[in-house]
Order: sequence, then C-alpha cells, then structure tokens
Amino acid sequence: MTDDATEAREKDSLRQLTEVVRTESSDGARLVANLADNPICRITVDAAIPCVVLAWGRYATSAQFRFVHESALQLLRRNALHRILGDDTALAMIGVDDQAWIREDWMPRAATEGLKAAASKYPNGFFGRQSVANIMSGAPREIAVRSFEKLDEARAWLQTVQI
Repeated sequence: MTDDATEAREKDSLRQLTEVVRTESSDGARLVANLADNPICRITVDAAIPCVVLAWGRYATSAQFRFVHESALQLLRRNALHRILGDDTALAMIGVDDQAWIREDWMPRAATEGLKAAASKYPNGFFGRQSVANIMSGAPREIAVRSFEKLDEARAWLQTVQI
C-alpha cells in the first residue's frame, strides 16, 4: 500500500492537524480526545458492513474536516477496510479548498490504501448537498460513490458493493 516515507509524512501531518484541532476550540479538543464521541464527527468502525463510519454532528473547520478524514484513513489502513459510510445529515457545507483537497489529495491516497466504495446520506442543507455532489463528481474511478436520501439506503448499497 503506502511506502514508509509516505506513511511518515501522513503521520506528521496528522500530528500537526491534531495540535491545531485540539487548540482551536473545546469541541475540537473533544474530537481529538474521543473520535467516537464528540460533537463534530463521530468516527467508528461498523463490523457488520464492514466499513468506517463518519457521522457528522455539525459544521467542521478546515482543520477539523481534514483531521476527521486523516483519522478515517488511518482506520481504513489499520483495519484493512475498503468502505466508508457517511451520515452527512448535519454537514452544513464544505469549503471549496477542502473539497479540492478531498478530490485531489485524500481520495487518491485512500484509493491507494484500498478504499473501493463510499456511500452517504445526503446533507439536509442545500450547500452541504452541493459540496458533497462536487466531491463525488471528482472521485477516482476506482472508488464507487453514491449518496442517498436515507442512511439505511446508503448502508444497504454499501453492503452490496463487491470488493
């Protein structure tokens, strides 16, 4: 998958993001302290699918958004997972720079790590929907991506994707 130098750069980047997120707000400190229980985005593993689950609770700063995705990438790698499920219901929007970062930097690295499919529940808000649609339109061909009106639909589709 990744070589040692790439993995070292990613760990250093995550360390730097961790410090920024920890110090920018009390909610950021809670995110860093507990990936599975915080107000920004709960990051867990669902063994039934199996996949990494990102459940957004509210708007995330750029550093928080990138920290969440770098943490998800580590979980994918550590658990040899190939799917992500996103509950984007409360995701208000994603900044243009972060949309480009996901498409041009994070997704290609995730594909290299073995990410094969990503499914999400559409955000409730217009700008969130536009952000997610923009990201998905630029996904690498080797990653199947879909958004759904209901989280159960996203979960069911993700379980059908052949890895």
